[in-house]
Amino acid sequence: FFFQQAVQEVLNGYTARSSERIPFYCRFCSKQYANETEFFDHKETEFHKAAVAIERKATYCRLCRLQLTSPVQMKEHLNSRPHKERLQNLRARGGGRPRGN
Repeated sequence: FFFQQAVQEVLNGYTARSSERIPFYCRFCSKQYANETEFFDHKETEFHKAAVAIERKATYCRLCRLQLTSPVQMKEHLNSRPHKERLQNLRARGGGRPRGN
């Protein structure tokens, strides 16, 4: 539980850095590392693994069966015409709103 809460705090402050290519930067945890060894050691930590798992879950659209790559991309997807049309079709058939969307 502690990891989930801490990871959620990190993800709440998420900002896309797609235009920047920063060596040894973990976008999931928003941490910069000095070298490859530190970076790969970090990727083996429970905190990092929890952050990745939570983000993957938060950026999966069950309605469209689509894994997005970031919270920003997920937000854009949820506002997209194809997603809204699928949601409207589901509601018209009486399916309501799928969990997680």
